[in-house]
Amino acid sequence: MNSQMLELESEDLEYAVDRQRMNTSSITGRFLDRSLSELELRRQTCWAPQDVFHRTFLDILGEARETYFGRKHGLAQVRTMADWKKATPIRCYPEYKPYIDKLVDGDTNVLTRSEPYALLRTSGSTGVPKLIPTTRHWRDAYRGRALYSQWGLYFEKLGRERALGASVLDLSWERASLSANLDSRHQYPISQRPAAVSSGDWLPPWYHESWFKGVETEDYRDSLYRKLRLLAGSDVAAIVALNPSKIIGLAELLAENAAELIEDIAQGTLRGRSLVAEPNPELAERLAAAAAGSAKGLKLVDFWPGLGLTVSWNSASAGLYRHWLEDVTPGIAKLPFSSTGTEGIITIPVDEHPSAGPLAVDMGLYEFVPVPESDDGSDVAPDAETLNFDELDVGATYNVVISQASGLYRYDLGDRYRVVDMVGKLPRLEFAERAGFGSSFTGEKLTESDIHEAVRRACGESFSARQLFTCVPVWGTPPGYTVVLEWTGEIGLSQQTMAEHIEDQLQKLNIEYAEKRRTHRLTALELLTVRPGTFAVLEEKRRLAGASASQLKHYWIQRNDDLLQRLQSAGMSSWVVS
Repeated sequence: MNSQMLELESEDLEYAVDRQRMNTSSITGRFLDRSLSELELRRQTCWAPQDVFHRTFLDILGEARETYFGRKHGLAQVRTMADWKKATPIRCYPEYKPYIDKLVDGDTNVLTRSEPYALLRTSGSTGVPKLIPTTRHWRDAYRGRALYSQWGLYFEKLGRERALGASVLDLSWERASLSANLDSRHQYPISQRPAAVSSGDWLPPWYHESWFKGVETEDYRDSLYRKLRLLAGSDVAAIVALNPSKIIGLAELLAENAAELIEDIAQGTLRGRSLVAEPNPELAERLAAAAAGSAKGLKLVDFWPGLGLTVSWNSASAGLYRHWLEDVTPGIAKLPFSSTGTEGIITIPVDEHPSAGPLAVDMGLYEFVPVPESDDGSDVAPDAETLNFDELDVGATYNVVISQASGLYRYDLGDRYRVVDMVGKLPRLEFAERAGFGSSFTGEKLTESDIHEAVRRACGESFSARQLFTCVPVWGTPPGYTVVLEWTGEIGLSQQTMAEHIEDQLQKLNIEYAEKRRTHRLTALELLTVRPGTFAVLEEKRRLAGASASQLKHYWIQRNDDLLQRLQSAGMSSWVVS
């Protein structure tokens, strides 16, 4: 690990609760100016992207050319984007795993000239963790600029006068303890990063705050309570998260724990324990009056009267939260977070569009493959013809292939984006869906293979290849899933035990699902048992209604809850096994 990272990590993050401090950070003029400056540069890039695209291409080629990967693909002869496409086939993660394994084994100069200092852990679309390299060069030259420009938009929306000196509740990531995440190649989730790597990287004023630092062994809800307590009385102007469900969960926790929180504020404590804070009976009295005067209890806007903005993803399934988010933050402005993941950054918002942003053309090389009408969710072919960003049609949906300076080249991201309109000369893209996966309310990305394997393991030796079941997404606050299973005597378990076994196996198979369950963003899985032959009856009803028999297929995960509605409307209650 480099010395600058060690210096930034010199403060121990494993601190006792009684060392917690109230928030003292605020948005400074220097930080605000840098963010707004990067936003303006990004807006200029929207109108003149070609030079930026060319510089990015040369930089990524320079990172790859003399590496193990570069020599295997003859990148020394590459001069143009067309050469790049011919030399490097499109790949998914399994084809990159041998290169990642070499990095894990300690090999150098594998994918990038700049050596990875960490491998970021993600579940992947199948629930199997992937390891994505990240380099100092990527953080220095790319990622920091992206985040500063994104936050510049949020501060601009608040207004300079309002933003200057205000506080922010940043739930989009957490400064985690380095010791908890390291192995030989420094592996950790991107949402629990331990450090900034340089002055060019993203380093917000709240970086050193007690509320922002993760506490090992702390329950998720306890973490949210601690953040509320340590920010009590602060002038919080914005709440920023990836998933809107996190903001909704924060609001619900505030309402549920109002009495305890008010008592802590009055006594200067944190759940009855000592805290570096003065008692604040005036604030406690004001909050108690607000809670008593509202049928919905204490609200976020009561707790932070200056709250002027919430930020979260707001497209695809995340868009289902719009009504609930407005309910807990009524009248508060709402802007989208960037379309970003462990593998790379796709879009960064530059205006007040509620759910989409222009392509982040300075963050990597992006290629696009139209989604075919007869879509089966297949991976993009290695030799598929691709379009550049200036060849897309408004209204069309595309698979995205990315190349970024951290080491993934012509990588089939598995994400699909729809072109909403144009911002200058760049397409404005909105996330549409994951290719081939079944459902994702809060980023869990459940797949058919996840469900099939979870039920197979739960059934054990009694599992039959003819066992029919499916998983149904059920919207709610929070949402969750219901497995509809044809119940036979061979299973040998009670229905309650079977439901618990499926839940347990699903959490083991899909770490994102497990995280959303741990953080109460998804309810526990429910099991609806039906008599053998139920799915055949439903399929026949669809055929009689006009569906083509050749197009009828059993799905292990549903796109919506229509199946449950069909069961109800068709009078299928007699088929349910009680």
